[in-house]
Amino acid sequence: MSLAQPASAAPSCRPPPSVAPTLDDGWRAAADPVVLSALTTSTVDLAVWRRPVPDQVTRTLATWAETKPAGFERLIAPTRDALAPAVAGLPVAARAWVHDDLADLIERLGSLAAAPRLRVWFGPVRGDQCRKFHVDYVRYRLITTYVGPGTEWVPPGAVARAALEHPPDCPCDANRAIVPDGAAVQHAAIGDVLVMKGALHPDGRGVVHRSPPIAGTGVTRVVLIASAEAR
Repeated sequence: MSLAQPASAAPSCRPPPSVAPTLDDGWRAAADPVVLSALTTSTVDLAVWRRPVPDQVTRTLATWAETKPAGFERLIAPTRDALAPAVAGLPVAARAWVHDDLADLIERLGSLAAAPRLRVWFGPVRGDQCRKFHVDYVRYRLITTYVGPGTEWVPPGAVARAALEHPPDCPCDANRAIVPDGAAVQHAAIGDVLVMKGALHPDGRGVVHRSPPIAGTGVTRVVLIASAEAR
């Protein structure tokens, strides 16, 4: 998993209320997985499938994450069997559900991207991954959070692209330059499936997002990240 290096200080963030997409702002959201098919449209860069995760699964994964297990990272075929090692150490109470969910999500991404292999990462996150808002240099990236705060992302129309290309070194200054209106920042909920086009996708310039800052808070996240890289 390609991640930016942590900086010395975390920016202060206040979660704004969620906004609804308009027809021309480059993203779609719905409580039905059919929303992911919107990404086949050249003007849509992000699809958000809003769905719940069972409370028992979230609680079980949170307890599991406290044991500090290693994350799973491999380049794999988008099949259920290939994910067996990712869930082998999970508690029985959550293992079957998580295996089914991971398999469903990577199969959907593999089909959307027509990708024979995906880069998959699943496991606990205890620190900051990417403090600055950025785009990923992949064709597609899928992110869903099972425990803890979700990914922060920005509607395409709220991004200052010039600042994104040459951001200040300080993460706080960079984020203010890239997203001048902090109220535009959106926060994914537990269970939300974000599928975004990256900078290598022929249709778009990449969806601007970052991991939520958690360093020094004692918060642990459990996250799935799957990427279709360059062809």
